Amino acid sequence: FASYFDPMASSDDEDDVEEDNGEDGHQAIRIPLGHPPVIFGLPGSEHLLKQVLGFLGWRSGESAFHVFDNGEISTKVLQSVTNHDVFVIVLRCDSGFEVNFSLMRLLFLVSAMRGESPHRLTIVMPCLEYARQDRRLVAGEAMPPKLLLRCMKTAGADRFLTVDLHNQAESAFTPPGTSLDELSCERYLADFIQTSLPEFDQDSTLICATNGGGMKFTRRMADLLRVGFMMADRFRSSQAGAGAQMKIISDSEVNGVKAVVIIDDMFDTCGSLAEVCRALRSFLPAVRIYAVAPHGYFSGEAHMKV
Repeated sequence: FASYFDPMASSDDEDDVEEDNGEDGHQAIRIPLGHPPVIFGLPGSEHLLKQVLGFLGWRSGESAFHVFDNGEISTKVLQSVTNHDVFVIVLRCDSGFEVNFSLMRLLFLVSAMRGESPHRLTIVMPCLEYARQDRRLVAGEAMPPKLLLRCMKTAGADRFLTVDLHNQAESAFTPPGTSLDELSCERYLADFIQTSLPEFDQDSTLICATNGGGMKFTRRMADLLRVGFMMADRFRSSQAGAGAQMKIISDSEVNGVKAVVIIDDMFDTCGSLAEVCRALRSFLPAVRIYAVAPHGYFSGEAHMKV
């Protein structure tokens, strides 16, 4: 959305941008010429859609969805999108819709829009589904995120917008003729930690990675916050029959530490999070433990584990 919103625009730019104040007091940005933008949201994305519309001052696109008795899906675009710059917001909503059902509904909607000749069609998917199945560990395995992007492109998408990919190498899955923009929420999360943690202090707070794979992301967060860094690592004991154990490795002095913030890219079933919390509680019994991630699914019994 940044290509349409210029916070530095002044009243001298009246020929290009028309400004108005909405009912909620936010400044609306109007683009009278060119390709007018319109934003659609799939069911389950209403909260984010409302926030985006309130910030930009645009109107929501109108569409309809129906499920027949045999389980088949019907979608319909209820307004013209010809020559419009179209954005489609899709979020996972496990409480209301199964993820594969939502993806199929998205493909149908995008295909219906492409038939109306929009100028450009952008899919806004804050968390790329199937992102953790991004490699072949053994022969015969599929790579679902690559296939998903190809399916959305075939349906008619021109551009993809996401936040903090599970693996930045996944940007190479972008089909020819399309583009994938990855936004980062590192600075937002850093500000959230600074303002929300009552115990936050640069000398008494540590940032913890759940494993070596997320170490780079967590290290950048520690640098932004100017705090110490630690990591949870699994190792196998030399004793016969012993399973893998969790060990805490820290590059900072732990005496006087009052809070530890566990940072990961995603909390799903929370098995790893619970394991790291137990290791931290054993290593530093008196500290307060927090956990922060860009994406939180909390599938299954995750809330009980936490």
